[in-house]
Amino acid sequence: MTGRIAAMMRGRRTAGRTKDHALREQRLENIRDAVEQFTYSLGLLIAGHGNPEGAVAGPLAARLGLEVRPFLDAGEAMRPDFGAFGDLRIEGDLLQSSEPVLATLEFDDRCTRETAQGRTIVARGRRLRIAMRVSVDPALILDCSVADISARRD
Repeated sequence: MTGRIAAMMRGRRTAGRTKDHALREQRLENIRDAVEQFTYSLGLLIAGHGNPEGAVAGPLAARLGLEVRPFLDAGEAMRPDFGAFGDLRIEGDLLQSSEPVLATLEFDDRCTRETAQGRTIVARGRRLRIAMRVSVDPALILDCSVADISARRD
């Protein structure tokens, strides 16, 4: 009888782990999608095209708009090229939706700058890191910071 109870308990734990794994994978996919949409929207923003359909919401959208506005008001814009690939690291407990996780995206920035006179200035390539606090459910970018990490390789 004891062996039977132990086997039943193992079965319940396995089912619980399977459910947790599925939830983690779903939330991970949602966070990846949110980060992808955020970087796409960021590219549109620095190109002077605005925030598509509220892709970046709330105070973060307002803050990004304020940061980019002087550059765009001077008649300049960027031609975004964040490269084909990036490294995404997600840290935090995906099973707890009460606390945000940290998503860190690193990629090679190959953007070019277009001046008000129409000249194109090719910038030196650099490695950028965007660190984002992301709510888990729903997956939304809450805050971010951008850093040039070209000189240092962690």
